Amino acid sequence: MLFLNNTLPPFEPYTMYHWIPLILAAVLGYIVITYSNRYLNERQKTGIGSLLALIPFSCIMFRMTYLLKVGSFDLKEDLPFYLCRFMALILPYVFYKRNRFWLGILYFWILVGTINANLTPDLLFAFPHFEYFVYWIYHASLMVCIFYAIFVYRLSVGWKDYWNAVIATILFTIFSAFANKIFSANYNYLSAKPEVDSLLDFLGPWPWYILSVYTLMFALFFVVLIPFLKRKKRH
Repeated sequence: MLFLNNTLPPFEPYTMYHWIPLILAAVLGYIVITYSNRYLNERQKTGIGSLLALIPFSCIMFRMTYLLKVGSFDLKEDLPFYLCRFMALILPYVFYKRNRFWLGILYFWILVGTINANLTPDLLFAFPHFEYFVYWIYHASLMVCIFYAIFVYRLSVGWKDYWNAVIATILFTIFSAFANKIFSANYNYLSAKPEVDSLLDFLGPWPWYILSVYTLMFALFFVVLIPFLKRKKRH
């Protein structure tokens, strides 16, 4: 089946197969956000948000279940220890409960981390391989979810959320480092750079690029915090 064909040519970024899923996600996000704000009450908005959160969650669960079924599940690569996969798993709970603590952290993680995954995808298989669909559905839908939280849940973040995100990032990195040691893995690219071209290629050799990544990440956390600091200053 072409859907499962591992001999397909590698994914090529910045082609129509890169931009189409992002455009579709943007259109979906605009429609859902606009409709929710115009026609839904708060309970209904939470319901729609919960359904949106199930999209990346379902992708990750489907991928793990499928790989286990066919005997291809690899502890070095397929556990939900990449940050985007972890976010996909906790998203339904966070959105259903509208958990303010985690929404604040996810704001920074998605706008800084997931946007990089969308712009420089670590994707080996091209359309129409199932990995192509899983990757784009859950990465693009994470972006839709956080914009839904901003414009429908009216999420507003501040310095407390910034420091929560910094601490959570450090703790998740420590966890990932232990997981890499146990499984001889490379979760969150702490052991080596990804096989595809990415921003890490410009940040020095291992292990120095790790320090560069986190310095840049926390700086970008501040960049995406600025709009809310300006809004609070105006008020």
